Amino acid sequence: MCSPSCKSCKAPPQCSRCPPMCCSPGISYCIFDLETAVFDTRHVYQKALIDLATSYNRVIPELLMIQIGPMETAEMAELICRKLDMPVSWETFRYQLNERTSELIANPPLMPGVERLVRHLCKCCMGLGLVTSCSESRYCSKIKDREEFFEHFSTIIFGDDAEVRAVKPQPDVYLIAMSRLGDAGPDCTLVFEGTPQGVQAAIDARLPVVMLAESTLPCCWSELATLRLETLEEFDPEEFNMPPYSCTEPPPRKVKRKSRRSSQISTGSRSSAAIRAAAEAAAAAAAEEGGEEEQEEAE
Repeated sequence: MCSPSCKSCKAPPQCSRCPPMCCSPGISYCIFDLETAVFDTRHVYQKALIDLATSYNRVIPELLMIQIGPMETAEMAELICRKLDMPVSWETFRYQLNERTSELIANPPLMPGVERLVRHLCKCCMGLGLVTSCSESRYCSKIKDREEFFEHFSTIIFGDDAEVRAVKPQPDVYLIAMSRLGDAGPDCTLVFEGTPQGVQAAIDARLPVVMLAESTLPCCWSELATLRLETLEEFDPEEFNMPPYSCTEPPPRKVKRKSRRSSQISTGSRSSAAIRAAAEAAAAAAAEEGGEEEQEEAE
């Protein structure tokens, strides 16, 4: 499962059935953040915030929207209420924002490319972990009708886990996820995150991290990330010495194109046949006319 340079990892038992090439990458474990790397909820939070501000006849300036990007919900709610002179307390605003957000992300879409990547990594016998800020009951409602896909994750850390003493940007959640994955260590574990707080948490756990961020996010908020992408469709496993997609996917079918020459020959053949048919029809008509003339002369 791990490369020779990886000292803290061991191949999981199920890897005994894999071909050698499947179990030799430097990265052997991956941890995904549910809300920002598995589900694509980036636009959901922004929409909920804009809708709530509009209900109070307020407009959030673009500069303020950028400023609140990396903030926790409480800090963000307090700043917006102060800057926009909201007629409600920031605690009420935060509660209403959480309610509105929960409605919008009741059944969120998957991040583009995540399903392909997760299935590929699972086929390569990599240990997969999942971290989420929601409770176990909330998690179960989020993944409804998609349970089969989420069975690929062997370890899940919920927001109400008793061992999680501090939330992101503290590294607790990633340290706990590594310990429960078994032999995962900083030299063979990769994190997929979507927020500056999550990236900070992964870095403090000494883990490399791929940040999934929109193009509008300022570069300074992703400077700690090992790699920044917009979606997982852009992710190339080989960049991290992981098995390429070609190991688990059939090669693309080659579409056989028609030769222009054969097409021209075919067209020429059809033209020749049409000419011959026309000539034969003309000859038959001429013979028929000649027969009629001879018959008239004989009479």
